[in-house]
Order: sequence, then C-alpha cells, then structure tokens
Amino acid sequence: MYQTIHIVLLIVSFGLLCSQLFVRQKKVVHLLFAAFCGSMAITAIKRLGGDGFGFYQYFLAMGACMTCNGGWLLARALFRQGRAILLQHILVAAAIALLMVSLQAMQLLQQFWPESQTLLASARVVCKELLILLSSAILMLTLWEGCRGYSQACGAERRHRQLFLATYGGAIAICGVIAKIWLPADGAALQHDLLSAVAALTIMVVTQWLIYSRSHNPLISPLHVAADTTTKKLLEVEPAKTEPLTTVLTDGDMELCDNIRQLLFQQQVFLQANLRLTDLAKLLDVPEYRVSKLLRSQFHASNFNQFINTLRIEYAKTLLSDPDKGHWPVVVIGLESGFASVGPFTRSFKTIVGYTPNEFRQTVNCRVSELLGRSKST
Repeated sequence: MYQTIHIVLLIVSFGLLCSQLFVRQKKVVHLLFAAFCGSMAITAIKRLGGDGFGFYQYFLAMGACMTCNGGWLLARALFRQGRAILLQHILVAAAIALLMVSLQAMQLLQQFWPESQTLLASARVVCKELLILLSSAILMLTLWEGCRGYSQACGAERRHRQLFLATYGGAIAICGVIAKIWLPADGAALQHDLLSAVAALTIMVVTQWLIYSRSHNPLISPLHVAADTTTKKLLEVEPAKTEPLTTVLTDGDMELCDNIRQLLFQQQVFLQANLRLTDLAKLLDVPEYRVSKLLRSQFHASNFNQFINTLRIEYAKTLLSDPDKGHWPVVVIGLESGFASVGPFTRSFKTIVGYTPNEFRQTVNCRVSELLGRSKST
C-alpha cells in the first residue's frame, strides 16, 4: 500500500509537471504549479527509495523545497490579480526553502564530520523549530487566500474558493491534527506518510482543475446587481462605437483585458476610495496608456473617473435595495461603495440614475410593498 500510493503520487506529480510545458500562454501560476509538482515528485522518489539512496537522499530532499511555501505563492497567484507576488513574498518563500535545504545539509554534514555532531544537532533543533513555526504560518496564509474576498464572491468564484478551502483545510486538519490524535503509536509515521501522500494527490488534482477552469473561463462577478442595461454594457467586451470595428487585439491585450475585468468585477477594486488610473496601472504592472486605451475601446469608458463611478453607483444600488441594509444611512452606503464623502456620491448617483439615493431607496421600497400587496391579494 505504501509503495502503491507513492508510485501514484510520483506519476501524477510528474505528469502534471510535464503538462505545464504544453501551456501556450504560461503565467506565473503555471510556473509555480510546476515547481510545486516537482517538489512533490521528488518527495515521492525519496519516500520510495528511503535509505537506499545513501547520502544522495539528502540532496533529493533539498530539491523538495517548494511544498507549503510553493502552495502559498500558488494560492496568491490563483486568487489575486495584477501583481499578486511581490519581492517580500518571494523572500519569505525563499527563507523557508533555505531552512529546508539547511536542515538537510546539516544532516549530510553529520555523516562526514561526526565530531561536530553536538553543534550540528543544536543547530538542527533551532532550524527545525523555525521551519515548523514558519510553515504553520504559511499554511494559515494559504487558507486565508481562499477566505479573502469570499463574502463578495458569488457563483463559480465562490464554488472555486469553497473547493480550495475544503481541500487545503481538510488536508491540514487530517494530517496536522486528526492523524496525530487518532493514529496508534505503532506505525504512526508510516500511516502519516500515507495520509500526506493522499492529501498531496488531492491538492494537486484540485489545484490543476482550478488553474484550468480559471484560465479558460475568466470569472466576472455580477456585482450582486440585477442584469440591467447599464451593467450589461459594462460587462460586454466589444469594441466601442468610437473605435474601428476592425480593431484586432493582440494576445497581450486580451490577457490585459481579462486582468482588468478580474480586478474590477471580481476583486472590486473600484470600492477603494480615490482610485486613480495610475493605481490601476500599478496593480496591473503595465503603462497607463495601455489601460486607458483598453478601457475606452473594450469597456466603453469615455472617462476613467466616470467609468469607476458608474461601477460604484451600480454597487450602491444593490446596497440601497437590500432590506437588511435599510437602516444604513446614505453616507454609509456612499463610503461602502468607494466614494470619499456623501456629496460626490449624491451628485454622481443623481447624474447616473436620475434620483438621489434616498429617492431611489423610497422607490424600491414602494415597489416591494406593491409586490407584497399583490401577492397577498392573490
């Protein structure tokens, strides 16, 4: 059983690693997933060979240094858009990888310099405790990536996050908590390795499905609003009337369009107060003129501020229409929708909708009362 599970782990991880070579438009998430699968494959090889590799087993173990840290970076790349991974994130992941490599290096040194065993043993204890501490924190951060933005997500996006949290959370709970409590003392290490291998298999398969699904079907959040004419126009990705119909987008422009849609409609960055075109370009890590051009030609945005305010107003309409938020003052609705103060919110709302926020709320309440009255009469 032990051999079979780890052979399957080796085959699946190596197969998923090789499959990333056939991705035409590789993104960071594909490279990170390849590194993660590579670490899992090396882990499987080491488990299968055991002490039969001699001192080479330590070199093999050094190669498996992108497990929990790789999973964290992968989760960031999966659920965040724009510059999901910055230098500080790479440094944290590299620090964990360095601790893993150092731990194996010290075990290797003990084979050749037995006289330094006491010093190396102490250093190993320190290194191991740091590794446990950082790994635990990274696992929690990985779960946080799935929780982050969950309340605003809906539809397929919410289902993706639920699957991710169930997979990673279940693996952590079973291997990190339940196994240590319920496994018998005899053969506990062997059974723990089996559970870890099954958990790794599940994580890799689920993550591959999520990468494929999110890459081939970019998710656009409906902003929890009714699909009225304004929202439909905003979500359409067709050339604007002011642009020639023969405009052909390059692969880079199409990818940038997807990233803009995901930032605006999935992550809802328009809810950030005082959002500027410069801020959006920085998040996407591209020049401003490219973002401005695509907003005009593909999102029908004649003006960046007007476009963002339209998204904010659509979001505010959902809050004003929500009976559970009927006690919220207009100023709170405006602030929650991304406006810096109530004045600009009221002016923009009246310009776009034709009513003030209070008038719109009263109109919605009247319509709801009418519908309830008709349902009771029937």
